[in-house]
Amino acid sequence: MPKGASIPDAWEDDWETQADKAEEQNEEPAPTQQASLTKAERLAQHAESNRKLWQAADAPEEFHYVSTSNNVPLATTFKPAMKVLSRKPAPRMIAKRDPVTGLEQLTIEDDKDDDDEAKKNQPTPEEIRMRQQKELEEKQRRQLHAWQRHAAAE
Repeated sequence: MPKGASIPDAWEDDWETQADKAEEQNEEPAPTQQASLTKAERLAQHAESNRKLWQAADAPEEFHYVSTSNNVPLATTFKPAMKVLSRKPAPRMIAKRDPVTGLEQLTIEDDKDDDDEAKKNQPTPEEIRMRQQKELEEKQRRQLHAWQRHAAAE
């Protein structure tokens, strides 16, 4: 359909006739030039079009993007500056057994100054027994209270 032609409106009552008129206008007369060619001229045109077709098929295809090169460098010329990182060696863990409590404590050899603080916070055997006795009495008191509540509910 040519650009200037209008599209028939399907909502019109006579849309069928409008569509038929549009089709008649679009039909172009068959070229009479083809019929006037001789057989030799038609064969020559056919041979020429075949030759162009084969040349286009044999020619390498032009890509519309940047092609990569086949020669990839094996060694890079960029060498970043070497940076030496250093840190303290991994600490060695030592298990020490406390003679009072009999518990083991893992310590690091480098922590010599922390020993004083650990000894200050270390409870004596009497304090340990008092704490254990207090925890036992608290546990028994809670169990008795729970048992009394259960017995009262029944």
